[in-house]
Amino acid sequence: MSDKSSICAVFAMALTMAVASCNNNYFDQERYEELVTATFPVANIDSLHDWNLLTSVTISADFSASPKGTYVVDVYDSNPVSGNAVKFTSSVVNSNGIIKFNAPKDKSLKSVYIVAADGDQCIIDGKYDIVNDGLFLYTMDDATMPAPKVTSYQPNEFTYCFEETFPEGGDFDFNDCVMGVSIDKSPKEVNGVADYAYVTVRLRAVGGYKNMAASMRLDGITPDMLAPTFTITQKGWEYFKYAVDYIPDPDGAVIKEKYGDARIDLFNDAHFALNGGRTDESGTIVPRACINTKGYTENPEWETSEPKSSTYRIEFLNNDAFEDFDFTDLDLFIITAYNSTYYEIHTPRFFGRRVIKDYPTNINYLPWALVIPDKFRYPYEGMPVGQYSSGLNYYEGAYQRAQYSFGAWARNRNNTTSWGWFHYPLDSSVYPLN
Repeated sequence: MSDKSSICAVFAMALTMAVASCNNNYFDQERYEELVTATFPVANIDSLHDWNLLTSVTISADFSASPKGTYVVDVYDSNPVSGNAVKFTSSVVNSNGIIKFNAPKDKSLKSVYIVAADGDQCIIDGKYDIVNDGLFLYTMDDATMPAPKVTSYQPNEFTYCFEETFPEGGDFDFNDCVMGVSIDKSPKEVNGVADYAYVTVRLRAVGGYKNMAASMRLDGITPDMLAPTFTITQKGWEYFKYAVDYIPDPDGAVIKEKYGDARIDLFNDAHFALNGGRTDESGTIVPRACINTKGYTENPEWETSEPKSSTYRIEFLNNDAFEDFDFTDLDLFIITAYNSTYYEIHTPRFFGRRVIKDYPTNINYLPWALVIPDKFRYPYEGMPVGQYSSGLNYYEGAYQRAQYSFGAWARNRNNTTSWGWFHYPLDSSVYPLN
C-alpha cells in the first residue's frame, strides 16, 4: 500500500471510531477537527492563517502629456527585446489609468520593465522600481520613440497544487494534482478583433490515486460579460468518456455555475489527461499510477510523463472585467469522490465554495490547496511540504530553511521573512522542475 493510501486508511479508521458511538446523523465537529489537524505536518499553526502568497502591484499611469490617445501598456520582468522576458500583463490606457497585476507577496519582484506604445511608436520603454506594491508612470511631453521589436516572451506562470484527500487529512506533499497556470491578455487594440484572455493550464503532476476532475470558475465574472463560447487554441488532453458524469464535455460552451459566475471545465480524469489518454485493454479503466512525483520509476505505481498543456481563449465582452481579470479571479479547483458524494477542493481564497454541487464543508483553517506565485518545485511523493513538531526547535520537510521555511510561515502568517519559503527547496526532497 502506498504512503498516501496508508495515511487515508488510518485517518478513515480514526474518524470512524470518533463517530461510532454517535447517534444517527450526529457529527462531532470538535473531534473531527482534532483528528484532521493532527495529520497536518506543522504543529501550532496560526489559526487565522489565510495561506495567501500573492499581492497586487498597482501601476498608476498619466499619459495626458502624450495626446495621441490610447496606449497599450505591456509589463515584463526584463527587457523584452531579449526574447526571454516574462510578461505579467497587458493593458490599455487612454490618457490616465490604473493597471494591476499579481506578484509574490514576499516582495521578491523589485522592478518591472514597461513598454507603452501606440503601434510602432512608444512613449515608455524602460525599467521601473516597485515601491510599496506600486509605481507611477507619466510622460512629460508628446515625444515618442520607435517601439522595441518583441519577438517572443513567456506569460507569467503560477502553480496551483492540491491534496486529493479532503475532507480527510493527508500527507500534505501538495503533489496530488499540480497545475502551472498562466494568463496572457491580448487587448482588442493589439489583435484588432476582441479582448482575449488566454488561460493556459499545464498539468505537471498527478500524485494521487483518486479520479480527479478539474474546473475553473471566474470569480465575479458572469457569462454575459463573456462571449458564450471559448476556444481551446492548444489542446493537451481529451475528455474520458467513461469518467464521472458530473463534468460533461462542455464542447466549448461557457457554463453558468449555480450562483451565476462563469465556469469552464478542464478535464474529468487527471490521470487520463496526463498519461496521454492511456487505458487498459478494455478502454474503460485508466491506470491510477502516481505520475511525476517520484525520482525513480521501477515501481509500477509510479510513472513519468511530459506535462500536458491546454490553452483556453476567453473573449471578454465587458472591457472593465477584462482589464481587472487576474489570478485573484481564477477559482481553479479539483473535484474528488468521497463518502458517496463529490467534494470540491478549492484554494484557500475560495474554500467552501460550491460551484457544481452542494457538499458539506467541515473545516476551514487548514489548506488542501495552495497557489504559489512561481514555477514551484513540488515535493516528492510522501514528503510533506514542511514539518514542525512542538517538541522540536527546528524545521523539516521539503521547505525547511529555518526562518524561510514553510513551517515558519504556517505558524505565523505575519512572519514576513517566511513569505518567500517557496524559493528555498531542499533539492533532495523536491521533484525536478518540469
